[in-house]
Amino acid sequence: MKTAILTLALGLLAAPVLAQTSEEDARANAVVLPMIQEQVQGYHAQVVTACIVASAQPEEKAQLAAAAGPSAEIAPVVNAVLARPATIDCIKATLAQQ
Repeated sequence: MKTAILTLALGLLAAPVLAQTSEEDARANAVVLPMIQEQVQGYHAQVVTACIVASAQPEEKAQLAAAAGPSAEIAPVVNAVLARPATIDCIKATLAQQ
């Protein structure tokens, strides 16, 4: 029971980063997640993806959301957002809540 409560509490703490706030975010997430899953598995892939989508500038997010799927054409956008300090901080902060 204590484990379940702790898991629920941790899930609620991470929820703001992992929550999708719009259809555009959901589409961008669907495109980015498979790309990230090539390098990172499970919950960590979800965190990295959510932080990329959350940190993307509006025009970058629109480009990700408009993509037909994961591709070499959008990889530079994903890499650019992933390299930003704000994205790295988001990933670290979310994973520290685990």
